[in-house]
Amino acid sequence: VGYPESLTDPSYAGQILVITFPLVGNYGVPSDEQDELGLLKHFESSKIHLKAVVIQDYSFVPSHYTAKRTLSEWLKEQRVPGIYGVDTRAVTKLIRQHGAVLGKIEIGSGAMVQTIEFDNPNTRNLSAQVSRTERQVFLPPPLDADVAIADQGKRVHILAVDCGIKNNII
Repeated sequence: VGYPESLTDPSYAGQILVITFPLVGNYGVPSDEQDELGLLKHFESSKIHLKAVVIQDYSFVPSHYTAKRTLSEWLKEQRVPGIYGVDTRAVTKLIRQHGAVLGKIEIGSGAMVQTIEFDNPNTRNLSAQVSRTERQVFLPPPLDADVAIADQGKRVHILAVDCGIKNNII
């Protein structure tokens, strides 16, 4: 799983994602191409659910054949702040020692710092924020003739209760 999948994973809603891989951004962000079910092919949902992204080193120029935009462009488009130049391994050690901690990104220094309150995602119903609000039916593509004969045309119905379901589960 790469960072496009992680950033759009509904289970990370309201969190700051600290990526420990030393270089991020080198393969850019793929297109918004949809699959045969109408879901975004390269992402876990239709948007970034994170509050912010923290990385150690950022590659400003993507070099992957599927890249359609940079990570920075995508974050700006989705209005998600990102910061680089952070010792993310030190942050990870702190989290391992103390467990999950509240965090925030402040912009500026000294008297210029914008005061941003801590946002505790545990005080909200995150499942309600990331779940579909309307019933959706997804029909699989038609079966091959050999498979249809073996199944004798039986149709299977699957119900999924969305509490932040990822596209790859559908």
